[in-house]
Amino acid sequence: MKVIQELHQYEDGLRPPSPSLAHTWEEGQWVLDEGNAAELLRQEAERLCANVDVAADSARRTLAGDPLRALEYQQAALQAQAFKDQGYPKKAVPLAVSAWVVKGRTARQAADQMLAKAAEFEANLLALREMRLKAKAQIRAHVAKGNAELAAQAADDGLEAIRALRLRA
Repeated sequence: MKVIQELHQYEDGLRPPSPSLAHTWEEGQWVLDEGNAAELLRQEAERLCANVDVAADSARRTLAGDPLRALEYQQAALQAQAFKDQGYPKKAVPLAVSAWVVKGRTARQAADQMLAKAAEFEANLLALREMRLKAKAQIRAHVAKGNAELAAQAADDGLEAIRALRLRA
């Protein structure tokens, strides 16, 4: 029994395998179809950008945790900022701030720590957004120049930066 793999029948014998999905069989030979190549490159860019978005969404969930808790912390930070803006009045400590007055912290220290945590959280989310947008812009720029390898490298670099931020936070 004879087994032939990777070859396809055509009119006068066996057709060699296509060099890529972008090639079409024309007049007895494989020819690069520029339209197919461009479409495949566009699809690859979309796939790479989607991978970056998925990684960023996952990192965002890790950084922010429960969305309602993140909203609660945001509201607490607003109360802490208002308390600070008023000069830390001892007779008007917001509930969100007084809840942090533990382990010997003063209301002022609690408010300042809350604001520092909120600033760190905000900085991490902004850094994540910048990493995501930068990676996607680089992917698209490389694809526009027809360079799939550099686009893939840009995606890998972006994913690595997102992972590093996620681990750091």
